[in-house]
Amino acid sequence: MVVLIATLGGSFSATSQDSQETIYLMDNEQYFQETLPVYIEITCQKLSCSGLQLKVFSEYGNYTVLDTHGIQLSYLAQGNVTLQLTANSGTTLEHLTIKMTESINQDSNVVFKEEMDWLDNVPSPGINVEQRIVDSNLVCPIDTCKSPVFSNTHWIVGILEDDADRDSIQIQGNLGDIIHMPSPLMPNSVELEFWIRNDTSKTLLNDIEERENGDFLFEYPHKGELWLRLKQLPESSLATYELYIFTFSEQFESSWGELSSLWGENQPLSFPNETERFTGWISSVDLEGDSIRIQAASRMGLILNCSDRFGQVNFQVLLLSHNESFSPVEENCSSPVLTNVDTESIEIRITSDSLAEWSIGVIENPEGDAGAMGDAPDKLWTIDDDLTKWPILSTNYSVSATMASDESVDVFSFEVTSLNGSRLHIDYDYSQPVSYQILILNQESGLIINTSKGGLIDAPTGIHAIRVEKIGERSLTYYDFTLVNNGEVNEEKQDTFTDQSSLFANYYIFAGLFLLAPAMLVLFWNRNRWRDGLYHIEIEQHELRRLRRLRERLTNLLEKDDLNEQVIDSALHQLGDSPWQAVVEDWGAPLLRHNTKQIEIFIKKN
Repeated sequence: MVVLIATLGGSFSATSQDSQETIYLMDNEQYFQETLPVYIEITCQKLSCSGLQLKVFSEYGNYTVLDTHGIQLSYLAQGNVTLQLTANSGTTLEHLTIKMTESINQDSNVVFKEEMDWLDNVPSPGINVEQRIVDSNLVCPIDTCKSPVFSNTHWIVGILEDDADRDSIQIQGNLGDIIHMPSPLMPNSVELEFWIRNDTSKTLLNDIEERENGDFLFEYPHKGELWLRLKQLPESSLATYELYIFTFSEQFESSWGELSSLWGENQPLSFPNETERFTGWISSVDLEGDSIRIQAASRMGLILNCSDRFGQVNFQVLLLSHNESFSPVEENCSSPVLTNVDTESIEIRITSDSLAEWSIGVIENPEGDAGAMGDAPDKLWTIDDDLTKWPILSTNYSVSATMASDESVDVFSFEVTSLNGSRLHIDYDYSQPVSYQILILNQESGLIINTSKGGLIDAPTGIHAIRVEKIGERSLTYYDFTLVNNGEVNEEKQDTFTDQSSLFANYYIFAGLFLLAPAMLVLFWNRNRWRDGLYHIEIEQHELRRLRRLRERLTNLLEKDDLNEQVIDSALHQLGDSPWQAVVEDWGAPLLRHNTKQIEIFIKKN
């Protein structure tokens, strides 16, 4: 509730004023669209703050309060409101404690404001009440909520017109709920009462007392309705007040309801960061207590910070393995915890014999392998394993990890997203007693299809592994390496040819005509021969002359009585050397013609 008045939106100034050495500690203005009750309380932390004075200028009136020890002022803010705080030289803001209505800075939708005058007294049993009920439940399940989410009824702002005015407000709740109300902001003249109302009676609860810090903390009454009643001392004037109230209900402890003594089948809570804490409450009727289960991993160094607001809570820490077996931690929350090799989660059970508030923080120290939780697994995963247990590496970033004395292998995962794959290698300190393997895996079967001892390797798209193994029996507590990405895989492409024949169509036509022109000329010259048949042979004139001489020679020889066979034979050889078609042409049509498979015989009359 302690805030500086500067939250109104203006700024403090300290300027010399007049001969009396009066300085302005505050001078600012704020606009209020709706009427809002405001309470300001200023306390001097010195023996005396000379000249301490507060002035308020508003549409409802102007107020001036002067007191060297403390100032209390209640007023209604509407429209433009100016606040001026002054004091004599020697008094600064550091000498003052300033409290004021915090709902000024809240959206009007989150303020439960007295629109009409609330009931003066708690209704008698059996009387129907149409007044709005305050639902102050803090809805923040431990498994889904990291910070409280306030409903629109946590702020209660009201007015007591005078000492005859009273306000009675009903607070919704059930048995087992815990009510927490920080120190109310109201004048000293205002008194707060707690009542229980049921079907047969209404009773003042005298056992609810203000705690040392000004807070109120108690359990919702059994079999009845809880009412708050505010009244003033006699001869009191206008008083404004602001209450900030929470209800911690068992049904909102988690998304599935009340936390039980055993976690059950629900998923473990995510491991928190250094600033996050798990908090909860145990009522006096909750005899079994609460339990929470937090994600953990193998060989994980944990520092637990378990706190109890009232010093009445007992904590029990258990390590849970993958086969659902529990291993208790003897020191509980009093000392660091080292998880087992097969640990998958840590369960903390909380019990108390009375009303209690507990808070648990968990930190991993030292940090796990590759920045993940705990130790990297010592085996390659299968298609049925939960891959999240294997730390996933990013390329071109240094990776730090450790190995305990009883382990020799760490396995990490990495993902290749490049469409063509990536060329990878491992950069490491050769003096460290470890060896590295890059394992390229089949994405469907999980089988190893290629390996590299840290050297350059082409890795296709998908998830693959790196295996780190300790060399020999040498002790090793720390090692580091970098998975280097050398870029995408560039496949060597075969030479390809582009069909550009269409660009030479005209040339092909010209060349064809040019080359065929001589043949066309020959055909034209031999047109007569082709007209008589494909196999017609033109007889040259000198052939005809030679054939005539041979015919005459044979004729003369045949007329002689004394035949010289050698001469005839020579003549016939010459005749055989002549083209057969030419002989037929020269000798004329035969009297008789006979064809065999290889021989053609003409009989010609001489």
